[in-house]
Amino acid sequence: MPELPEVEQVKKTLLPHIKGKKITQVEVYLDRLIKHPTPEQFVKNLTGRTIEEVSRRGKYLVLQTGADQKLIVHLRMTGSLVAQASELEAPPYAKIKFVLSGGVTMWFCDIRTFGTLYLVTNEDCYIAGYETLGPEPLTAGFSPDYLAPIAAKSRKPIKTLILDQTVIAGLGNIYADECLALAGILPTRIANTLTSEEVAALHAAANTVIAQGIANRGTTFRDYKDGEGNKGDNQNHLLVYGRGGEPCKTCGEPLATTKVGGRGTTYCAKCQH
Repeated sequence: MPELPEVEQVKKTLLPHIKGKKITQVEVYLDRLIKHPTPEQFVKNLTGRTIEEVSRRGKYLVLQTGADQKLIVHLRMTGSLVAQASELEAPPYAKIKFVLSGGVTMWFCDIRTFGTLYLVTNEDCYIAGYETLGPEPLTAGFSPDYLAPIAAKSRKPIKTLILDQTVIAGLGNIYADECLALAGILPTRIANTLTSEEVAALHAAANTVIAQGIANRGTTFRDYKDGEGNKGDNQNHLLVYGRGGEPCKTCGEPLATTKVGGRGTTYCAKCQH
């Protein structure tokens, strides 16, 4: 699933192609991707609107289409938003077509069709997961002082806690493994056993790996592409994720794998405590 760095890269690459463009036509090829309103109303309410701004909150893309309306997109596992010249053929797995002014077409593509789109007018729709997002790494609201009391009250494994989007918005399986490796903390450690020094290290590590992911244009293993159809490069810089059995980059010991909260997890049993 695209995480904060991947969605940030989609936002950055889409913005110059679609900001200020009028939506002249919308075609929906798979109705169930539209969660609000009805697909018919979705098309009607977007047609003729201008994309005034493109932003992101956690793993959600937000396209402002007027003072009273915004399109909120969750890419989930294999969704993508791609802008290209209108004369080009539709990309693979195209599910929704947005024809824009200036010869640009934006496509929502999704192999496994788990993505969701909401067209919200005057906050008329409660989007489960979006309304309760916690602070993001690299923001003032995310600090050791914020994180410490939450960890101190939790009996969950620390990886499970930091994957909770109400605690940290935008952090997913890839970057959770990476920040725990960088901080030297076992993913299975119970959160309330962390010292204040370890919480501070975890906070710093989360900021570091998210910043690295953004700088490297996201992580691509299979399906992720940015708003221009390009892959990321961060997969070439990962410490542990996807490297089970390979040598730890710090100590050389083979990396171990386990499940934490049902999520595949890679770590170094020697470097992480």
